[in-house]
Amino acid sequence: MDKEKFKHLKITMLHYLYRIFPIQKNKIVFCNYVGKGYGCNPKYIAEELIKRNIKLDMVWLTKDTSLNFPKQIRVVSWESSKAIKELSTAKVWVDNQRKLPYHKKRKGQYFIETWHGGTPLKKIGADNPLNKDDLPYKKTSIHMNKIVNLMIANCSHLSKVYRSAFLYTGKILECGYPRNDILVQNTDKYYKQIRKYYHLESDIKLVLYAPTYRKGRKTNMYKLDYNMICTSLKKRFGGEWKVLVRLHPTMADKSDELHYTENVINVSKYDDMQELMAGTDVLISDYSTVIGEFPLSGKPVFLFAIDKESYALERDFYCDYDKLPFPQAGTNKGLAKVIEEFNDIKYKENLKEYYQMIGRKDYGKASKKVADIIEKVISDEINRRRM
Repeated sequence: MDKEKFKHLKITMLHYLYRIFPIQKNKIVFCNYVGKGYGCNPKYIAEELIKRNIKLDMVWLTKDTSLNFPKQIRVVSWESSKAIKELSTAKVWVDNQRKLPYHKKRKGQYFIETWHGGTPLKKIGADNPLNKDDLPYKKTSIHMNKIVNLMIANCSHLSKVYRSAFLYTGKILECGYPRNDILVQNTDKYYKQIRKYYHLESDIKLVLYAPTYRKGRKTNMYKLDYNMICTSLKKRFGGEWKVLVRLHPTMADKSDELHYTENVINVSKYDDMQELMAGTDVLISDYSTVIGEFPLSGKPVFLFAIDKESYALERDFYCDYDKLPFPQAGTNKGLAKVIEEFNDIKYKENLKEYYQMIGRKDYGKASKKVADIIEKVISDEINRRRM
């Protein structure tokens, strides 16, 4: 038996072993993208629960236990024996990534799957041609369909994708993404926070370059001409500009392969992508789901897609890429041109039509709605035990 299979068997056995302990009605275990830090949808659900000042035992599973977390949250090492015990004895699980078949949920536990992708552009899961014959992927989808009690969607389109891509037949709450609440509220706090964190002057304008990953985890398609683009941004919007470069979570460890300067900053390891989006002025991406989230506050998005044809053949899209409401180009010169010719009025009209088409649900109340459900699950459990 290889090392990975042995680990999976051990985790399964621990799940069953820890069933000798009762489920703790007030315990919630949070996970973010297989052990990442304090971020994404689980973070904003946790913060809403903390605001309510109710008696909860909140646990976060992470690979780096040295990270800063709110004092109300206990931090436990990801996939350690203690982590499995926490999962086995919690009333509620909150995760943004699929639990694998070796994670065994007990009767009486409640699993909220928030997912980590936004409005999907490129095909994912079973819809992705690359996963067509992936039996382990299908096995995980079947497992998730059995153990998930509720999935969270930020638009009607995403709900349909859950059904086709994840083979999911259970309940879906279309309430928006908790992490997107900060994008439709006042973002001044994050403008200041991001500039302070990276030691930038308060009046500096920021463009966030956030391309998605490529097959084989290659970085050769990330060819943005930072100087040219900053010059065009200055011509169109005024001010002095710097670039923040944010690679996909699966590519963060390769971000050091790119070139950085005083005006080009690597932010791939910053914990919270939503805070970066809330604190920046413009987004440049290619096929990432962030293009549907960043403009919730009306800010401009530009698409820089130099390999659109080959990428479409590899992954395929859920919609016509050329009909997206975001100005796009396949070269740096072309991108500079669409930036300088950007029409804010037309952009917002196109954006409104796009959000109507996908059935937007992000209106700043998602964290509260999910926290309400968790409170009800816990309250019902307490009342059941009192009977």
